[in-house]
Amino acid sequence: MFARVTGRLFTGTFKALFSDFDAFIRIVWAWYLLVAVLSVAGRLFAAQSVAVTAVTALVFLCASASISVAWHRNLLLRESPASMHLAFGRREVSYVLKTVLILSIMVVPATILVMLAVLFANKGSLVTFVIAAVLISLLLTPPFMRMCLVLPATALDEKLGIAEAFRDSEGLGLPMAIAGIAVGLIVSALQYGLGWFAGLFGTGSLFGVVALFILSVALQIAVTALQIGVLTGGYYILRERQMAEPGGPPAAD
Repeated sequence: MFARVTGRLFTGTFKALFSDFDAFIRIVWAWYLLVAVLSVAGRLFAAQSVAVTAVTALVFLCASASISVAWHRNLLLRESPASMHLAFGRREVSYVLKTVLILSIMVVPATILVMLAVLFANKGSLVTFVIAAVLISLLLTPPFMRMCLVLPATALDEKLGIAEAFRDSEGLGLPMAIAGIAVGLIVSALQYGLGWFAGLFGTGSLFGVVALFILSVALQIAVTALQIGVLTGGYYILRERQMAEPGGPPAAD
């Protein structure tokens, strides 16, 4: 059961991305261009770097919510995005607020576990600290992912509370966490390999610089889509479970 769910989440997110990659590009390109322009502006106007950095961070937050909402809706409702997607409205605001709420809920347990890890690290070695960090991730990530299942529901304008999502997603947290980590590792390995290949042409050359930049942006776009896809897949499985129960809610089309 565990392996099947993990495999379904892992393979499903790749299939979802490459079956409609054009749609995701339409969702992200304008936001990425806007963030890139603001980043360049931050370098050009160093005197106002704090203000530019704050604006860039705010735009990045809005972009993350807008991209996530649009990709959730595309995967679950087959809603096709416009050629330029810069939407930010009620759904996106609610998405951001619920994300902040979930992060706030995780602050207390995360703080306690980090303090314990530091305590053990002070009494042990670097290996002890690494083991403690891994254990913290294994303890915190699954419940975090289970609570985050309210986010796709928000994108679809469906009612789903954090407590309900956590209760009905028992056994889903670890598969989602492992699928997400595996996706990140694969993209990181691919980025390293492509970076090495581009370096053969000389990272100091114009071709090398441009190639590395394009590869970096492309892989960042891919990992964003894949991570959102894992969460979307988890939500779909959650709704399947609820549909199987008497009086369960309707599943998204």
